[in-house]
Amino acid sequence: MFGYVRARRADLLVRQDALYRGIYCGLCREMGRCTGQCSRLTLSYDMVFLYLIRASLQNLTPRVRQGRCALHPFRRRPMVESDAELRYAARVSALLVYGKVCDDLADERGVKRLLKRFARPFAAHAKKRADLDALYREIEARQTELAELEAEKLPSVDAPADCFGRLLSAVFAYGLEGDAKMVASAVGFRTGRWIYAVDAADDLNDDAKNGAYNPFIRLYGDSVDEKQRELIASAMRIDLNEISNALLLADESELIAIARNIAECGMADATDKAVLHSETTTGGQREQKPV
Repeated sequence: MFGYVRARRADLLVRQDALYRGIYCGLCREMGRCTGQCSRLTLSYDMVFLYLIRASLQNLTPRVRQGRCALHPFRRRPMVESDAELRYAARVSALLVYGKVCDDLADERGVKRLLKRFARPFAAHAKKRADLDALYREIEARQTELAELEAEKLPSVDAPADCFGRLLSAVFAYGLEGDAKMVASAVGFRTGRWIYAVDAADDLNDDAKNGAYNPFIRLYGDSVDEKQRELIASAMRIDLNEISNALLLADESELIAIARNIAECGMADATDKAVLHSETTTGGQREQKPV
């Protein structure tokens, strides 16, 4: 859903890349079964990361088969078969999409708001089918808290980033117990902090032009110089290092190897692209988000 949490596929082994793509394709099918065919339009590699963490912590070995889909009917491709964590990732995706649509409805104006109003019934249907009401109440509470923090226009990234971190911590740890819950919670918290920061950095130019709240604008003004960009990137790398440290507590597996590639390579690349390799000033050209 966010679009930033992806692997550096060039550094994956062939079998790891096949598994990574297989989880993505399997998740797409699972979303169609669990939350409706329309929900598949919101498929994201972010949810693959969620699956990798939770499945590895429960010593789950995904079953991969060759299959076809409507978008790629002529070429068989690896697909992970349905399991409990794939179903969970599919259902959580619907909750996060619905929450994002509701949040955007409160912020957007004009055509963008109209599009969100059109999307809301479909997102609401998928969220209902997900049937995770207790978890959604936690997500909703954190979103409300985040909206209140942003309304205060604090010159701080940590407060709203921590809030979004707690949201993803709840998502990653939901239903787990013991050490698995502890590790999943830590990974979710740091991932949420990082996502909030990288999204804010990526949106800096647009937010400056539109007058929208952005913690980096509150901290540094409408332009961010090279030294400030490096400070932002360094702070974000701390969260990535903490994710890597948490993954050391999980048993080694192909799933963990892929997750480590995402945190140490893919997310690091996204940090550099959003913060260091784009001109973060109001007059610059905004870098396109990873897709």
